[in-house]
Amino acid sequence: MTQKKHPPIITGVLGLAVDSQRRFLLTQRHQPKDPEVHEKWQLPGGGMEFGETPEQTLAREMQEELGVSVRILSPYPLVKTHVWNTKRETYHVTLICYLVSIDSQTPTLHDVETKDWRWVTLNEAAELDSLPLTYDFVVEGEKHSQEVLVRTT
Repeated sequence: MTQKKHPPIITGVLGLAVDSQRRFLLTQRHQPKDPEVHEKWQLPGGGMEFGETPEQTLAREMQEELGVSVRILSPYPLVKTHVWNTKRETYHVTLICYLVSIDSQTPTLHDVETKDWRWVTLNEAAELDSLPLTYDFVVEGEKHSQEVLVRTT
């Protein structure tokens, strides 16, 4: 019996940074050779490497992309899945998103795949051209940020 080959399953870990004004840090992707994602807004983060915990992936990705360290505000991440169909391949992506603080650090772009960053409100995030699930994570982050910010300040 031949086994059906399934598309790759990828685990990504994202950091949804929130500030004291309940704004969220988003990054703009720079990938001109891939117009499906180029200049779209997203949460910073990336793929989990073999042997890493989600928290290790989060710390590495935030340092690599934005030169910041993070403080996890809630130990319970938001988790979503998405089947991503590109022109070349189909992926099943599981995204683990932590609500984090970068305290008073200012992000600096360290990654060639990141074009820009900005702090946005929930309403501003709704207007951006973003990757799938970005706005969904911001909506959930908005719901949880009030209680988390009160608890951690």
